[in-house]
Amino acid sequence: MGRPKKIKQTVEEDFNDPVQQYFYESGESIGSKYGKEYVSSGAEEDDNLKYLYVPDLFIQWSLGRAGFALGRVMQIMGFEGAGKTSLALWIANQCMKAGGIAAMIETEQAASTEHIKNYLDDPKMFRIFHPESIEDALSMTLDQLNLFLKIDPEGKIPKVLILDSLAGATDQRAIKDEDNFVQGRVGGSAKVIKDATNLIKGKLKETNTLWIVLNQGRDRLETGFAAMRPEIDKIIGSGGRAIPFAATYWVVLKKNAATKEGGEKNGFKVKGTWVKNKLRQPFQEFSYCVKWGQSFDFIEATTNMLAVANIRGFTEMKGGKFYSDELGITKEDAMTAEEFYKFAHSPEQITKFQEELDIINTDTFLINGTEQQLNVGGRDILPAIQTLTQRENEQTTKGIPSSDDGGRLQSEDAGEYTESRIESVIDT
Repeated sequence: MGRPKKIKQTVEEDFNDPVQQYFYESGESIGSKYGKEYVSSGAEEDDNLKYLYVPDLFIQWSLGRAGFALGRVMQIMGFEGAGKTSLALWIANQCMKAGGIAAMIETEQAASTEHIKNYLDDPKMFRIFHPESIEDALSMTLDQLNLFLKIDPEGKIPKVLILDSLAGATDQRAIKDEDNFVQGRVGGSAKVIKDATNLIKGKLKETNTLWIVLNQGRDRLETGFAAMRPEIDKIIGSGGRAIPFAATYWVVLKKNAATKEGGEKNGFKVKGTWVKNKLRQPFQEFSYCVKWGQSFDFIEATTNMLAVANIRGFTEMKGGKFYSDELGITKEDAMTAEEFYKFAHSPEQITKFQEELDIINTDTFLINGTEQQLNVGGRDILPAIQTLTQRENEQTTKGIPSSDDGGRLQSEDAGEYTESRIESVIDT
């Protein structure tokens, strides 16, 4: 069940050496008892791990890789209005562009179709579910994973499943006992989340699903000497510690200054910090601009990434413009941030920037049902991503109906999402 493959034994049977004897016999005994797939070595990475490509060099640099690992958990935390849902939708769109499936379980009952359309190229194929309680939300999560196993048993396409959010959901005990909802609820949701997370984690890797869990940040009153990073350590989320413990990625978003155009405010800047990144170095930062009525604008924030390249001597700055002797861009032909952003992300140049910024680009990515090694940067992936027109033509050919219901389940679908219902663990 999604376990690492058994590695080949690289030591000979030398029973005079207890270290080698342990290495050999432990693999044989556990492998014969539980299965060879349950045995691996710390010397090799999990060759079953697949990735979802993200097209922005700045986010790649902050991650240390060219995309997000599938089969893992990501927690996005921040105060209200920090752009948590926006970032999750942007990642979902990258998954759909790569021929994958994306869906959202929305507990806040506040989803805006206009907001969703700003970030998704094909919103008609983005399913949204509206649970009443945290138990229903987690049950729907398990049901979607079981459905993924049914329709894609080999996990050939990437999948993104968003839970928005932990803070917006309550447990069934509070709903059933409205007049006395305070009694007996200490840690109630946290217990449900902990038990469900253990069930969900096992299915994520089987289905190559990235589970993105959004959590509302709130001020933490007690930090003590732990507040080495005030913008991070003073924030605490809802639902206990199960999700942070399970997460491979944990990012904290912070809203910064407003952006203006023609003297009028048109959005705001966001800074993200990877508090946890189990696959590369944590505490790297990235930034982007959220434009109202539009998607992300990485160009305005790209000067931060270019500054990193400048520090490493890969680029130079002159009067707010960028040039690079190594890339053949002279001072006279120095580019603006927007021009340089487009230049750096071209298929001919992106590999050079990935190498200079120490971005691992040799992972295996899932693109349109195939595994691709992107060791030549974006050159292999850019032509492979489906356009919106291609997807619409496929939908018309296959007779897939549009979601005119706004994403809510039709009555004929509703019965499919009750099998793995999670009962509350706080019942007395």
